[in-house]
Amino acid sequence: MRNLKRALSLALAAIMLVGMMVVSASAASYNDLTDKDQIVNKDAVSMLVTLGVIEGKPDGSYAPTEGVDRAQMAKMISVIMNQGVDNGALYENSPSGLTDISSHWAKGHINYCYTTGIIAGRGNGKFDPDAGVTGSEAAKMLLVAAGYDPAIEGLTGTDWEINTNALASKLGIFRNFKGSVAEPLSRDNAALLIYNALDVEMIESYTNNGYAMAYSDARTILSSMYGVYKVEGVVVGNKWAELDKTDSDSALKDGKTVLDNVVLYSSTTSNTTKDEGVAQSGKIAFNVDTPVDFLGKTVTMYIEKTTILSDSKVLGVSTKDDVNVINATAATQSTVKDYLKGTGVAVTKGTEFYVNYGYCKTEEDAHNLINDYSYAANNSDKFNLNGVDVEIIDNNNDGDAEYVLFTRETLSEVRTYSEKNETISFYAPGYDKNNELANKTVTETEDFEDVVFNDEVTTDDLILYVQYGGRTYISAPEVVTGKMTRVDRDKADELFITVDGEEYRQSYILDAASLVDVDLTRFDIADAKNEPGFDNSYDFVLDSNGYVIAIRPAEEVVTNYALVVDSAWTLNALDRSGQVKILMTDGTVKTYSINWKNSAKAMEDINSILTTDDVKGKSNDVKLETYLGTRDVNQPGSGSYNKTGVATGSIITYTLSDDDVLTIKHVLQGNTLKGNDSEIDSSVNTSSTAGVADNGTVIRMNTSVDQSLQYTAPNGYTGGRGSITVKAGAEDAKTYAVDKNTVAFYYWTNAKGETEYGVATGWDHMSDVANNTEVQVYPTLDKTSYKTYEATDLADVILFEAEAKATSANYMLVLSANAIGKDLLELNVVFEDGTVQAVEVDDDGGHDWDDEASYMKAYTYAENADGTYDIGDDVENAGTAKLLKNGTVDSSLKGYIALSGKANVWDVTDVDTAEDKTALGTFPYNTKVNAVIVEDDNAIRTAWIWEVEEGDNDIDDNNPIATEVTKIDADNFKIYLNAFVGADNRVAVITRAMEKAGYTDVTFASAANNEYTVTAQVKSSSGISTSLTFTTVTRWFSDSAIGAENVDNYNNAADLPDNSALIGDGSDLATITGGSVGTDITAGDNMMFTYTTKGTGNVVLTISDRSGVVYRETHGTAGSPSASVAAGQHYFYISLDNGSLNTSSTSNKVDTANDKCTFAGKLADGNYVWSVTENGTTVASGSFTLDRGV
Repeated sequence: MRNLKRALSLALAAIMLVGMMVVSASAASYNDLTDKDQIVNKDAVSMLVTLGVIEGKPDGSYAPTEGVDRAQMAKMISVIMNQGVDNGALYENSPSGLTDISSHWAKGHINYCYTTGIIAGRGNGKFDPDAGVTGSEAAKMLLVAAGYDPAIEGLTGTDWEINTNALASKLGIFRNFKGSVAEPLSRDNAALLIYNALDVEMIESYTNNGYAMAYSDARTILSSMYGVYKVEGVVVGNKWAELDKTDSDSALKDGKTVLDNVVLYSSTTSNTTKDEGVAQSGKIAFNVDTPVDFLGKTVTMYIEKTTILSDSKVLGVSTKDDVNVINATAATQSTVKDYLKGTGVAVTKGTEFYVNYGYCKTEEDAHNLINDYSYAANNSDKFNLNGVDVEIIDNNNDGDAEYVLFTRETLSEVRTYSEKNETISFYAPGYDKNNELANKTVTETEDFEDVVFNDEVTTDDLILYVQYGGRTYISAPEVVTGKMTRVDRDKADELFITVDGEEYRQSYILDAASLVDVDLTRFDIADAKNEPGFDNSYDFVLDSNGYVIAIRPAEEVVTNYALVVDSAWTLNALDRSGQVKILMTDGTVKTYSINWKNSAKAMEDINSILTTDDVKGKSNDVKLETYLGTRDVNQPGSGSYNKTGVATGSIITYTLSDDDVLTIKHVLQGNTLKGNDSEIDSSVNTSSTAGVADNGTVIRMNTSVDQSLQYTAPNGYTGGRGSITVKAGAEDAKTYAVDKNTVAFYYWTNAKGETEYGVATGWDHMSDVANNTEVQVYPTLDKTSYKTYEATDLADVILFEAEAKATSANYMLVLSANAIGKDLLELNVVFEDGTVQAVEVDDDGGHDWDDEASYMKAYTYAENADGTYDIGDDVENAGTAKLLKNGTVDSSLKGYIALSGKANVWDVTDVDTAEDKTALGTFPYNTKVNAVIVEDDNAIRTAWIWEVEEGDNDIDDNNPIATEVTKIDADNFKIYLNAFVGADNRVAVITRAMEKAGYTDVTFASAANNEYTVTAQVKSSSGISTSLTFTTVTRWFSDSAIGAENVDNYNNAADLPDNSALIGDGSDLATITGGSVGTDITAGDNMMFTYTTKGTGNVVLTISDRSGVVYRETHGTAGSPSASVAAGQHYFYISLDNGSLNTSSTSNKVDTANDKCTFAGKLADGNYVWSVTENGTTVASGSFTLDRGV
């Protein structure tokens, strides 16, 4: 009876431990659990569900990550210790002293466990009933329920946790438990601990010396409560694969596992730990799934036995770790004997070998298969290689290996991924007729239902795959990006590399991807110093074990093009060396020494340099000598080498080392054309990444009309156009697109007969060329399958035998956006002809169209053939501008700039969308407007103007003279501004002006003389943000010398107050009384001042003196308005020393015949600035225009 109670107590403990998991009418079986894929301990949960111990939650899930709390544990222990009876009510009033359980539902159970020492509080008078139960706490409960005495076993006191963990681990309760036993237990792990405890032998009693005595029949809860049998055997087949001397495709159907060497242990369980099982004949298939890694291993299976053993209900399966001896590695091993040395395991004649679960008749067959990893490599003869997983299994601990299982994956690339057809196609290695790897691939297509995806993949993705049992297992490889810093050997003499401080070795798995992907190269660690080398960042593609299988440049490789403008080679003893002088795409001309060895490789496919086939069949060194030319070496035998400069006019691609040594990567050759048109034949030289359709003849530009280039441009080319049409002789024309990255080289003879050259990048910088100009076009290349490229319709490089003229691209003002989306950008723009239009943008130029600051600016553009537009890099920002008297515009961004009659000026004040219309505008005289200006030759070509809104120029400015930025000089890093003495708003005014000019992140620091150092960010045409630092130059105005009066308030000069300032829309007159003028102004410098009031009161000021120095001064007494001067025009004379004016010059001051004021002075017409100093301090300054009218 006592034994039954103990059995019941463990059953109750198990049931109560997961009592919170049990609900009615939920998942009926394990397979019905909606979240079973999230369960880690599948065998445990499955068995407990089958026994009825666990059911799902009301929603049909199991919720494996939810926890178990301390109160639930206390109840379970209490029931166990009371022989399965819930006596919680008996202990409700037991004095435990715990202060946080008075109203808790488990109060009685907690009191009992606490007072008997089974559980402990937190040490502060509290129990914390709702806290999660740890693995150690749950293990203690299960041990007590199994009959272990907590006092004897030391499961109480300060060391209870250490002793509990030690005993539980010894008995296997923590078997396969991956977490921390000190952390709260999840439902998933709770099931695991119960599952493990079900097969622990129960304790009947203790001896006098404290030794625990199990029952004589070695009973467990499984045997005593459920009549469960135990079966042991070796898994030789399941739904994943078979080990029956079958090929890789063989597998059983779902729900089947075949055991060999089966032993059945009866339900008396006296055989649980005793070798008294009954061996069964043959292989037996059971109705249960097992994982692939059970193959070849001995397992323990718990069953509810039926008459026919194979029909028995399987409750759980686990590997029998005490008999399985596994030696596993994924590293290179020379021989199996060396690898197994010291393990106690040996390979025998009876050992079976499998590769990807495909049977190999002999060990040699397996080795040959593993070592055939690359068609190009000298394959080795190793037992195992890096990246290949191998397991050597001794499944009965007798020292003989029953199985050697190799698993080898393949690096590949997805060719197509079809959601519609539910198929995936990828590349697989190809084999020759001898079943050896060949330099080819085949395409395999698999249905989704036959593929196990460990990661999401799509077309063109790199993948790792392995196939067995009729399924394909696909995962995404890990990619490590960085620069290789070292190549070393370890103690075993194996090479390894270092990338970002981590060591990596070469993988020897199969690689189909490198055969088809032009960017990918199979990693060869023996050549690692050359590729990838130490200079560039690479992607290192790893297999599943962390070995490097392939490499590729980490970033898109930017091809460096250059025009050779001179060349030579020389011989120093036996050492050749060479130099080239090149024009690079940024316009730099520089001479470089070349890396001879690597540059010679670029000559491989070249046959003709000076004449047809002149270097055909010669060595690459001789070809390079011929290409460069020399002056100091005679050719052996007869003849001599060509003089220097042979390469002049040719185009190369190149790389530069850190010490500026140049390697020629490719010399551009003529194109092989297809049929009778100008289309490039993409089937020629397709294995070269730089030379699709190269014809072996070096192309060199010259200044003669001799068809040195293959094409002409019948319609020429207009800068800013997004395409060019070319013809090869009489063949059909071919049109290529031109984009912002197209490189154009120019080569021509100037008026002096000298050869000149130039370069431009992008349609917005390319020059106009005439009709029928000789050209050469090299298209960009697109990679195709099987590691090849093909020519596209986009020009990568264009050679023009024409002058590179300075041209200006077309601009459009961007007003606003109608739509901004992932694949859609529609902008409202105004073109230079005034047309307002909504345009769809194909290439947004990398500008931020979500930023309001990107609008009301002019951008270069190109119109595509489909009607869409590409936005260029160049931007004209908005500033302020005003018209000066003589037709010159004063721009805050461009300074003084001419306004000719040819200029297009468009008023866009009320233009917001494509529905609005522009008006033909004019710059108002002396009135500021917002303006975006495009200039040609220092004159306005196009301007878009709009009114300055009220308040745009007032930043808390109540000064008589407003603070104003007059110019941002980005060439000299100066910011010029006017300010009234004491003005405190310069920072705000400068910030606004800088931001309007396209600068960001404007910051200030104090500088000498009350100036500022201003730092700001600005983006270059390539989109790179650069930090610039400016200094301010402030022109100060002082109230000691200036008043503030608007001339519009007065009709006559006599009405103007003394000590006043004449102001009107920026034209200011500073006044100084004669007594306050310092010695800096020379007495006798007489000056005449005139002003004209017009209908609306706008003021025109013209100031000059006879000596050519300009001042603005106080009205004196020396003159008065002349009756002969027309109404509305006024003048007065000024004497700086308060003396009288020289009357002999008075007649020169007034032109009564023309009714306007003129001057006898020598000052030329134009734009001027002025200032007045007092004792070395500037007290007044400004700007004006002089127009003498003669």
